Amino acid sequence: MAPVETSSEGNDYKWPLALMRRETFLKGDFLFRAGDKADKLFFISKGLLRLPEINKVIQAGQVIGEIGIFSPGKERTASAICEENLETYTMDRDEVLQLFSRDPLLAISLMQLSNKRFIENLKAETAASERIKSELRIAHSIQTSMLPSNFPPFPERTEFEIYATMEPAKEVGGDFYDFFFVGKDRLCLLVGDVAGKGVPAALYMAISKALLKSEAMRGFSPDQVIARVNNLLCPDNPLCMFVTVFCVVLNTATGETECCSGGHNPPMLCTDAGVEPIDTPKGFVVGFMENSKYESRKLILKHDDLIFLYTDGVTEAVDAQDQLFSEERLKSCLAPLRQKPLTELVAGVRREIAAHVQGQPQSDDITMLVVRYKGKGVFAA
Repeated sequence: MAPVETSSEGNDYKWPLALMRRETFLKGDFLFRAGDKADKLFFISKGLLRLPEINKVIQAGQVIGEIGIFSPGKERTASAICEENLETYTMDRDEVLQLFSRDPLLAISLMQLSNKRFIENLKAETAASERIKSELRIAHSIQTSMLPSNFPPFPERTEFEIYATMEPAKEVGGDFYDFFFVGKDRLCLLVGDVAGKGVPAALYMAISKALLKSEAMRGFSPDQVIARVNNLLCPDNPLCMFVTVFCVVLNTATGETECCSGGHNPPMLCTDAGVEPIDTPKGFVVGFMENSKYESRKLILKHDDLIFLYTDGVTEAVDAQDQLFSEERLKSCLAPLRQKPLTELVAGVRREIAAHVQGQPQSDDITMLVVRYKGKGVFAA
C-alpha cells in the first residue's frame, strides 16, 4: 500500500465552537462520500480523517469541507473516512458566509487554504491516475502475451493457414482466442467473449481460456469441452459472470471439422458457394447455469474453404446513428476477401468496420480468428 500523506496545514483561527454544532463519528464511519451534497464545513477537534481517493490524512485542529460548500456543484469532491473516533464542530454555508462578513481575514485565509488544497488534490489525483494507467498498461501486456501472436504459428504445417487479432475496447478486455494441437492432426480453435469489460472481464477471460485449453488437451469433443468448463465455472460465481465460447476441432489430414457453440456468434464458412454462418445449435452461455447441454455439429472442409470466427464487437460495431455493422455486412465484406492472404482479409474487415463507425469510439472488444484449410480433404463421411 502506498504511504499515506499527512497534511501539516495549520489554522490559528479560534473557531466559535459555542456557535457551532458538535457531531461525533466512530472509527470507520464516513464523514461524507464523493458526490454527496456539500452542505457544511467541519472543524476537526479530535481524531484523524483519511481521504482515500488521494491518500491524505486530515488532523485535529484543521478544517475540511470548505471546497465542497463553495464549489459550483455543491458536491463533495472526495470522501472522508474516520481513522479514529472523531469529534467535529460544523457550520452550514450561510453561517460560514455570516462569519466571513464579520471577519474578512478569515475569509481570505480559508480561501487560500482551499486553493492550496485544490492544487494538492489535483496533483494527487493526477498521480493516482498515472499509476492506474501504468498498471493497466502492464495488465494489457500480460493479457496480450497470453494470446498467440507469432504468425505463421506452425510453419512446418502446410495443411492450413491461420491468423488472429484482438483489439480491446479498453486497456484490458474480455475477448480471447486460442489455437493449439490436441493430437497429431487435430487442431483446436477457440474464440470467447466474457460479459463485461475491464479488469474483472480480463481475469475471468484468463481463467476461462486456461480451463478450455486444459479440457481440450484431454481429448474431449467440443461439446464435452464446453460442458465441462461450464460446470467448473458455475460454482463460486457470486458476480454471475459468464463467457460465450465457440470451439472448433479441425482434422488437418481429412478436413473433418467438429464445432460447438456456448452462446456465441456462429462463425462464417466461406466456400466457393458463398459465405454463410455455420449452422450450429447456439447453446447456453458458459459459467452461468450448471449442467447446461451443448451439441456439436460436424462438417467437411474442402481445399481453400475458410472459417472466420469472431466476437460480437465485429457485428455490433455502431455508427453515429446506432446502426450495427451487422452479420449481413460481414458476409458482404468477406465474399470478395476470401481468396486474399489472411492478414489482408482481417485488415479488410477491420477497414470496413472503421468505415462503418466513422470515428465513433470502439464500444466493445473486436476479435477475429480465421483459418483456411489447404489439405486435400480425404475424409469420407
